[in-house]
Amino acid sequence: MKRRNIFFLFIAGLAVILIFFAIRKYITTKNCLPWIKAEGNILTKGGRPFRFIGANAVYLVFYDNWDLDIEEAIKTAKDANLSVLRLYMDWGWGKDEDYDRILDIASRHGIYVVLALTDCCCSGDYPSSEKYFKVHAPFCNITDKQTAIAFKKRINQVVKRKNSINGKFYRDDSTILAWEIANELEFQHFDKSDVYEWINEVAAYIKSLDRSHLVTIGINTNDHNFFNNNSLYEIFNAPDLDFFSFHFYPSIENLSVYGEGMAQDGADRIHYLTKKFISFAKPVLMSEFGVSNSSDSNVVLRSNQPEVYNLILREMMDAAFMAGASGIMFWGWGVSEEKTVPMWWNKESHSIKDEGFCHFLRKYKIPN
Repeated sequence: MKRRNIFFLFIAGLAVILIFFAIRKYITTKNCLPWIKAEGNILTKGGRPFRFIGANAVYLVFYDNWDLDIEEAIKTAKDANLSVLRLYMDWGWGKDEDYDRILDIASRHGIYVVLALTDCCCSGDYPSSEKYFKVHAPFCNITDKQTAIAFKKRINQVVKRKNSINGKFYRDDSTILAWEIANELEFQHFDKSDVYEWINEVAAYIKSLDRSHLVTIGINTNDHNFFNNNSLYEIFNAPDLDFFSFHFYPSIENLSVYGEGMAQDGADRIHYLTKKFISFAKPVLMSEFGVSNSSDSNVVLRSNQPEVYNLILREMMDAAFMAGASGIMFWGWGVSEEKTVPMWWNKESHSIKDEGFCHFLRKYKIPN
């Protein structure tokens, strides 16, 4: 009799354990988005081509500090026909818990996220390269061995992180469309061979931790050498890089030329860049673009001549898509209350209250 009771207790205990794991699996996999894959030179979702409009939303990690609404920013992005948002890890004073929340909200609203693992942009903002690498870009000195070790350690932490809100491990979370190795690596500081080897090494390392997610890198193509130097493209063509992500802003000097002339100049360059990257038989995103990299210039065009601004962006988007790009991500997206924040970025983002622009986004048809 006692043996029978022990047997039944064992079975009951086993059943409880199985139910527990089943419930946990359900909790951690509900709201999962379909995985995005790279097939040939296109991205796919559920076996079908995935083409999208997205936006950079790097300032979301600051929202808690200014009592701004992250969920409102993400929900309204969906309302404005956006499918993907792009963020930088370890940016400003953003904490890992901020990314947990952003990913959880994005998953619930059906928005994908591209996570750049570090930001290497803008060494010119610092008095010396030493200050730049120490203060802003600690993982971007690619020829320093200790830097490489530290970066891999951080990548390991991020990829294996367990979301404190929904329990998903980042490497298992399909909300993350891709890992971006770096935003705008300043390749001009290094030998081309070192750049290629670094990209190849980091991409392979990410793949060793996570075989599910795509890997890319954000490439600043405003350097005019991209239009006459084929070797620049070669250094980014690492085997474990799944797709290319390029950034393009028309020259600020051209901002005085309002109208189709400026739009066409930018469109021609974008078409060339897209075709060039896609010739390596990998998908291509224009993952940062806008009228300029000057917030004041963007504001002037949006407020005074919104129809011209929308025309210019349409021409740029059409050029990328017609050349074969899988997606575009403009700069940037947020809530309208960003304008009240006493920080340098308070005028840079669009919001759902930009009615004309959001109407343009909703009505935009991706050309074949």
